[in-house]
Amino acid sequence: MIDWDLRIFDSSTKSNIVNQFQLTEQVMEIAGQHGHATILKDMYGGEWLLKIFSNIIDFELKEIQDLEVDIEESPKVNQERMHLWRILNELTASRLAQQLRLNVPKVIIITSQVISDFNLSPQTSLPLEDVVIFDDEGAPETADEYYQYSERDPYSLETSSRFEQILSEKSNDKVSSSPLALLIEKIPESVNLDQYIDSVATGIDVAFEEIQRLNDGYYLLPFDIWLNDPDRNVGNYLVRINDQKKATQIWGIDYEMWALGSDIWMEEDEITKGRSYLTAIIHNNTDIFDPRINKTIFRIRKLSDEEIHWMARAPQLLCKYFEYHIFKKNLLPDERIHLKQVEINLEDFLIESRPRSDKLSNILIKQIGLPRDFS
Repeated sequence: MIDWDLRIFDSSTKSNIVNQFQLTEQVMEIAGQHGHATILKDMYGGEWLLKIFSNIIDFELKEIQDLEVDIEESPKVNQERMHLWRILNELTASRLAQQLRLNVPKVIIITSQVISDFNLSPQTSLPLEDVVIFDDEGAPETADEYYQYSERDPYSLETSSRFEQILSEKSNDKVSSSPLALLIEKIPESVNLDQYIDSVATGIDVAFEEIQRLNDGYYLLPFDIWLNDPDRNVGNYLVRINDQKKATQIWGIDYEMWALGSDIWMEEDEITKGRSYLTAIIHNNTDIFDPRINKTIFRIRKLSDEEIHWMARAPQLLCKYFEYHIFKKNLLPDERIHLKQVEINLEDFLIESRPRSDKLSNILIKQIGLPRDFS
């Protein structure tokens, strides 16, 4: 009996195991990070959450589910139709946060082993049928050439039959190669922000003071404003606590929905008064020139276009996912333009909206107010 259910290798040669994971019988509770997700343990003792996205392909139309949605008009329906966008958003936000040294969980895109083993090479033909999706002179003629317009994470997978079964059970057509999944680092000893505030016996003011002592919220605030996530709410932050139940870190989670809507933040309530939860909690103890805020702004401004270009690119595994389903006739050939377009949109958004200190300062002043002793 094997003692792993998922192995990740650093290249298609499968010569070097980066990590291996074992499924547990545990499922994440509703409260906390990613409710109902299956928990896996890795070879280093860490825990990860398996989050499966079933609605990637419309098998009837042989298309990627619609990405042109109005999230505010009918959010529950639309969220079911934009899984590819959500997956790449979460991956990109995690890469950005690691580069900026922020507390956001690591994310890995996962799919079936049959796709991981799919041959994506110069010999893989690029069927165009009657639809011309490349108008440029010198357009690529092979799948490999098409996907070489940028560097991509070259990792491959091995999976157990038990892992494949979970993918099958969650898929719309009961086939393991149909869904995509995210493997997300589980943050230990943590509770949601609202749980932490409610748990402090001495009251909400003391809970706020405990959080205001930390650096993490200040670092995350410019990052969250930059990504313009309409779903930043009390459930999108984790507070990591020690044995004495004191706050030690704040983590941002669930970065699936950013860049899709306007900056609506949260509905006004007695805690936020119309501000984001994170802004509301650190509001009373900070100002726009706080060095902790400026440190994140400085790091964002230092990101080069080349770094953003790389961070907005899907890993090679996702390229194989498209080619495999084109090969199996589950997707029309020109549907691969969706992957390219999502990546281009992410990159354009990040570069065009990459905050300059004056622009971000104006946003923060509206959220926080003018600095103390401002003249």
